[in-house]
Amino acid sequence: MNENFLSDLAALYSNPLVKNMFMDYFTRMQQEGAQAAAKLFNTAPAKKDLFGMGPDVFEKMAEFYSGFGCVPRKKYDEVMEENEALKKENSFLKEVVQKMNLKMFEEGSRGIQEAWQEGLAKQLEMSKDMAKTFFDLFKDIKK
Repeated sequence: MNENFLSDLAALYSNPLVKNMFMDYFTRMQQEGAQAAAKLFNTAPAKKDLFGMGPDVFEKMAEFYSGFGCVPRKKYDEVMEENEALKKENSFLKEVVQKMNLKMFEEGSRGIQEAWQEGLAKQLEMSKDMAKTFFDLFKDIKK
């Protein structure tokens, strides 16, 4: 496939008329397919032979419709249930990660706060020592 074909195809699918008409075409094709299958089963001269190959016909119809993204309702329901379960698990895991981040932030901020207090305490002690030394110097000068 060349790039022009892909861009033309993308332009075709982005056309609102094609989007609307495709769904009409797809619905009509399904209806006509079902009617043709019913007509074939009801009017066939050799019904016994026809029903013998019934599973093959239905398998081919299933393959045909699966090409359009159609799946049996049972499989769709299973996938939707799995999707819901995954959504719940995803929200649970997001909550766990959020709680872990909060805990790490609390522990980190607690450590920063302790380091800040220690730094202030050391600075205050140094200031006291400097003030004491300064006053001791003045006492020595007065004598």
